[in-house]
Amino acid sequence: MSEFGDFDTPSSPPALTPEERLASLETTISALSHTQTSNSATLDRISSLLDTLILGNPSAASPAASTTPATPAQPSPTSPPPRSGSHIRPSPPPTYDGARLGGRAFWNACQLYFSLTTGQFTDDHARISWVLSFMQHGRAADFVGRVFQCGSVKRAFPTWDDFVSNFEKEFFLFDEVADAALILESTAYFQNGRTIDEYIDSFKALWVKADYPDGRHLVLKFRRGMDPKLSKRLGSITTGRPNDSKIEDWLAIARSQDFIMRTEEDFHRRTPPTIPSASRPTALVPVHPVAPALHWRPSAQPVAPAPPTSRTTPTRTNSSPTPQSWRNPIQSRTTSLRRPS
Repeated sequence: MSEFGDFDTPSSPPALTPEERLASLETTISALSHTQTSNSATLDRISSLLDTLILGNPSAASPAASTTPATPAQPSPTSPPPRSGSHIRPSPPPTYDGARLGGRAFWNACQLYFSLTTGQFTDDHARISWVLSFMQHGRAADFVGRVFQCGSVKRAFPTWDDFVSNFEKEFFLFDEVADAALILESTAYFQNGRTIDEYIDSFKALWVKADYPDGRHLVLKFRRGMDPKLSKRLGSITTGRPNDSKIEDWLAIARSQDFIMRTEEDFHRRTPPTIPSASRPTALVPVHPVAPALHWRPSAQPVAPAPPTSRTTPTRTNSSPTPQSWRNPIQSRTTSLRRPS
């Protein structure tokens, strides 16, 4: 008897014909298919049982999944209900050094972790101890040291509200609303070389802390603090100008106009100057070099001839005397004749 079917296998079978070989293969494949189906059903039952154990819901299992007779239910310890958000693994807050500027950010990170892990902590004092475990440097470490000087967390903070009030007093700014309002009423919030995204982010954080309402006053403050070139560009917009009482519209158009302005500046900075060309090409006319004109200059200043000492007629020289040094030869002769001997 074969393990794959109910057919006889002789000890020394004769040579099989092609039809017999085909029939044998079909029988073997049928047996393997039956075995595969049985294995799949077994795996399905195992998967169903695992789901039942994980979810803690016995009714999820199918009644036909078990082939053994049902046994009386045994008393078992009550399993806790599934925690809300147990499938999420939130990141813990960063370590805190006690700086007041980062106190609210650290507290917000702790609150977010608590909201995602409801039921993880047994009581409020476990939550307090968990928060203290991240206060490891600076003023935060000193605060933890004072807590344990009291003996225990429960003695230092009887309730959760006591811990919250002490934390806010030690690590929050005194009046964040007033500080933000004072900055907005000064020039400290101006852009001053920062990018438009950095300016918008800081301005938005300030107006939210100061609890300023949306309106024309907030829009004017935003335009007053931005780069003067960009503010002038926004003021010249006529088509598609945003509403003067909607700050979000002005934030969006400031980003877009800043991008356009920087793109134009970069384009004009990188583009080389172009030389305008004539509409019709002209033939080149050869230009012959011209020798420079020679200008005559006397080598020396002309000097008048000396007056004659005898009655001889003076001879002319090639040099042309100047009007100042030239003398009449006849007058010179007459003058010489009148001299006494």
